[in-house]
Amino acid sequence: MSSSRRNKFEIWAEVLEFCLRAKRTQTWLLRETRLKTSAIKETLQFLLSRNLIEELNEDNIAKYHTSARGEEVLKRFYTLVNDYFDLNQSKDPHDNDSDRLV
Repeated sequence: MSSSRRNKFEIWAEVLEFCLRAKRTQTWLLRETRLKTSAIKETLQFLLSRNLIEELNEDNIAKYHTSARGEEVLKRFYTLVNDYFDLNQSKDPHDNDSDRLV
């Protein structure tokens, strides 16, 4: 059974990804992530407190952008997911390639 609920890691990665592409407002992130206001505020505060995003003030509007550290964390997250939870392959974990004759 598949669930559409995201865990915190997925939400953090999503926000980092959005803010990597362009500077984003809280309102934009709220709409795109479909989170409640309290949840997006908590997420932004968490990412800010760990220097993964930067808060920029443009024309008295707060915008968020992924920092260099946040970009590195995002890359490591995707590497970990790809290395250990490769969802693109439907390989039998009991199948051993070394036993196969080519």
